[in-house]
Amino acid sequence: MLKGVAKAGGNDPQDHYGIVVALSNLSKTLSGAQEDSTFAAAADAGATMLRISRMIVYINDENGNLVTCGSVGVLSGERDMLEVALEVAAATLDSANPVIYPNPSTPNNEIVAGLKRVNLFSALGVPMRVGQMNVGAIVALGAKPRLFAQADIDLLHIVASQTALVVWKTRNQPSPTENIPEDQDTLIQLADRKIQELSLVNRVSEAVSSTLNLEKLLDIALEQSMASVGADVGSLMLINKDTNKLEIVASRGLAEKWVKQTSVKIGSSISGWVAEHGESALINDARSDQRFKMPFFRDQISSAASIPLKAKGAVIGVLNISAHKPKRVFDERDLQLLGTVANQMAAAIENARLYDRVNRRTKELDSLLHISRTITSTLNLDDVMRQLCDEICQVFQLDVCTLLLLDELSGRFRFGHGCGLKTRRKYIYYDLSSPFALRVRKTGSKLLIKNIDASKAMRTEISKQEGLHSAICIPVKHQGQLVAVVTGFSREQRALAKSQMDIIRPLGELAGVALHNARKYRQKYKMAAILQEKLTPSSIPEVSGLDIGHKFLPARGVGGDYYDFIKFSEGKIGIIVGDVAGSDIEAAEYTTMGKYVLRAYAKDYSSAADVLAKTNDMVCEDTRTEMFISLFYGIIDVERGKLRYASAGCEPAVLYRAKTKIVTSLAADGMLLGIKRGTTYVEQEVDIEPGDILLLHTDGLPEAGVGNERFGTHRVHEVVKENAKSSAQNIVDNLYGALIEFGHGRITDDVAMVAVKVL
Repeated sequence: MLKGVAKAGGNDPQDHYGIVVALSNLSKTLSGAQEDSTFAAAADAGATMLRISRMIVYINDENGNLVTCGSVGVLSGERDMLEVALEVAAATLDSANPVIYPNPSTPNNEIVAGLKRVNLFSALGVPMRVGQMNVGAIVALGAKPRLFAQADIDLLHIVASQTALVVWKTRNQPSPTENIPEDQDTLIQLADRKIQELSLVNRVSEAVSSTLNLEKLLDIALEQSMASVGADVGSLMLINKDTNKLEIVASRGLAEKWVKQTSVKIGSSISGWVAEHGESALINDARSDQRFKMPFFRDQISSAASIPLKAKGAVIGVLNISAHKPKRVFDERDLQLLGTVANQMAAAIENARLYDRVNRRTKELDSLLHISRTITSTLNLDDVMRQLCDEICQVFQLDVCTLLLLDELSGRFRFGHGCGLKTRRKYIYYDLSSPFALRVRKTGSKLLIKNIDASKAMRTEISKQEGLHSAICIPVKHQGQLVAVVTGFSREQRALAKSQMDIIRPLGELAGVALHNARKYRQKYKMAAILQEKLTPSSIPEVSGLDIGHKFLPARGVGGDYYDFIKFSEGKIGIIVGDVAGSDIEAAEYTTMGKYVLRAYAKDYSSAADVLAKTNDMVCEDTRTEMFISLFYGIIDVERGKLRYASAGCEPAVLYRAKTKIVTSLAADGMLLGIKRGTTYVEQEVDIEPGDILLLHTDGLPEAGVGNERFGTHRVHEVVKENAKSSAQNIVDNLYGALIEFGHGRITDDVAMVAVKVL
């Protein structure tokens, strides 16, 4: 609102020129003592100096009625507006004092309602008086909301008094008690001050409106305030809500050491007094003013002023200025001007603080979201602990961080992860952070230490050697139970900001969930690894006339692919390659079940198709949703030179014929195990001869991809054909090498391979 009003300021030479012209015209008119021209000049001068759209001069006629004698900005036909203006003039004469209606929303009376009805938002009425006699009134009407300053009232009051004096002189006789030239000089001085005031308000308004950066805003506002009153030294102090003390946030002309060291209690010293009472203070003799308490007296100060910064009725800070020039003494008008600017500064500071809080809170939530995504992106416990320490160091600006896990069985802490120390020895991290962790375990709450050296219980040789001075210890909980403690250290002595304090609890809870899940996963993973080890044959049975090679590549350490061998007699062996949907712990558990069920039925049934059918029925009884098994089961009889096989949705086996050097696929229809009870399977039989090679594999081999390209069956056939003269193990090893080269060292699905070469 003030920004529009302030355009009258001295920044625009045209505005300055207009005010000077208006004053000149008024001066000439007053000296001529012509009543009619006086009213028009008075209206013009008042409107120009106040930069208001409408100005009306009323005088009392012989019957005591108010009559319009001069105006600016009034259009013909605006009867409703003139009626409201007349009501303002009448109210002015009734009170014999200036009346102000700054906003139609408050207070609620007939005049305010009338202003609103004619689209006016502010009004100022000043009586025209000579001694105790009312001559008339001057009314200013604004089309925008406006808070009239004391300088506005003073300006219009002098215009009104001078105009009233002319009216009185033309009707009666000159008054020996009035000095027109002196009042004209005063009017010019007031107008000049008004120009300066509006210029300052305009500069401050534009400056504070151009940024929400609090530091920049404070510096600009202080600079403009000091320039407006010719101050040599100045400071802006804001109340720290955490300590309830005034702290310097911007300064000019003060030594840096005093800026850093100054912290004033509310009620102490002149700044504290101003903050406590909410009143401005003018000091022209610091030594005699008991409120002016300083660590030393600066005798060069000729004058000083302190003005409260108020927002929503509460003091949020203090503006301090002082002059060192002997003849420069601040007065009440300086105080009033600075008070106007201080109110504007306070509102801007609150807006910047609100923006800063919202922005900081957004960053905090972003940090939590980022931490959440980071530490929940993996179930690997080591990765979770490392990422958690890295994120905490970044969020709290720490130099060292240590995570100690609480062992569920022993109830003791053990080292989890550490970063930032000059050493990599785990016990150093443990010794450094264990005193903090034990304290947190005892209290169950966070621990903040600004100065480690002052705490005998927490100070260690390690913290001394590393130059660590402050610490934060965060309890990491899951469902209310402590699972770990993270301790961070800084090489600077500092306290955490309130925003950082607020993030500690949700961060601890978030980390607790991630650590709990990762630890449970590790426990389950270890169990699955044991199962996986059981799935992979510890030794390959030796069968006369056969050379067997094998390889298993889990995508995530454990998986659902497996292979197995069942030796029936010296020249007869069963070979299984299976794949459970998924590559995780549940897949490994489920595969184990399928393996031993099939082994049991293979001992009782000689037909591969019957074994699959019986296994399917058993799996269907214990199956979980979307947990199915694809499987190839073949029985090789070396003496008869036969291979009998059946498939339950598995990849077709590969058969290389030594005589023809042709590679073919052994396709067999069959539904996945675990889908439908009572499913039957078809058994196939082929002849095998010396030199022939049988390759069984899961779908992870041909379906391995890079972008849109797949390894494919054709590459499998090529590798087998190219290595036909090699051993069975060399064939699977070379397949593995070709797969890794194709996938640039990565695989996305489990791969199980078994090669059997007939000798």
